[in-house]
Amino acid sequence: MAEQCEMIIGYLVPHRCDNPSLAACIKCGRGYCDEHIDQTREGRVCLACQQGLDQPVALPIAATTFTAAELDTFQRTSTWDNDDSGDMFSDLS
Repeated sequence: MAEQCEMIIGYLVPHRCDNPSLAACIKCGRGYCDEHIDQTREGRVCLACQQGLDQPVALPIAATTFTAAELDTFQRTSTWDNDDSGDMFSDLS
């Protein structure tokens, strides 16, 4: 299981959730924080699997537009935050 939540969040600037991963989804096996995973009768299920999405995206309308390459880019850029060597995307907050 990943140390960081694997959900892609943000509509204008999509990025991985900053929260630590607390549990793995029983359907997709990815790690998620308590905000992006729910307890069901079958076990813990992520928001994306609950909505029937193949990709770990919190906003279903955006999930249909992201390619596998874009999701890979989000994954790679989120690991850059850990070493403070710079970001591919600017923080606009």
